[in-house]
Amino acid sequence: MEPHATPDLIGDLLRAFYDSYGVANEGPPAGVNVAELTGGTAVSAQDAQVLTDALNNAVLRRQFREVRDIVDDLATRLTGDELLRELSGLEKPSENDFQQLSRGVFWFALAASLDRSKEGLSNTLLDAQIDLPVPMRHLLTVEGSLVMRLYIALVYMREGALADIIGLGCRVRSPCCGRVRRLLNCDYVRRIRNALSHGTFSSTIAGIAFRDDDGVIVATPGFLNWLCTWLMLINLQALPVMR
Repeated sequence: MEPHATPDLIGDLLRAFYDSYGVANEGPPAGVNVAELTGGTAVSAQDAQVLTDALNNAVLRRQFREVRDIVDDLATRLTGDELLRELSGLEKPSENDFQQLSRGVFWFALAASLDRSKEGLSNTLLDAQIDLPVPMRHLLTVEGSLVMRLYIALVYMREGALADIIGLGCRVRSPCCGRVRRLLNCDYVRRIRNALSHGTFSSTIAGIAFRDDDGVIVATPGFLNWLCTWLMLINLQALPVMR
């Protein structure tokens, strides 16, 4: 008689969370028993509670659906030249604004270059200075790259150059500029920005937990990378029209 399979409460929780808050093909596949693979220790009690709370939080679900829908719409618009055309017809910002945006784009690209899933942080000075297991090194590299990109896009570049030129576009009712402003101001993105500015953030089994005055958001690496990709493209399209 075959032994009963170990109940996969951990895997079921992770699959439910990624299904609600992740992107396609993120999280453990169906049929993989996470509990058996890890001996039931993959998720701490604290992480499990945070993920369960997120699944039961109707407000957070609504906030996530909103930002996902906005990014979906912008992804379609930004693959063309709609934003470029809107911004090209506006008054040019100051030289200081151009310099700020240039710095932000350059630093964003540097932060993105850290996330090399197969290479980790090999061949860098850190290898000689910090002795970390490869899995921990990979986790910290991915997390660090995401946090730095998010900080540059949502804190450093949120006010100033980008906000000014998008604001000009919104005043003349340019639709793509309006969607960009809505993305930057929506609750889910605002709460991540607040956590980066004056809250806290930490690793969980399913992603990064951002804590602000309104509670906790756990954002998956796949979703954050997707968000960062389009934030970067917004800034890249704004850069040439500022000259």
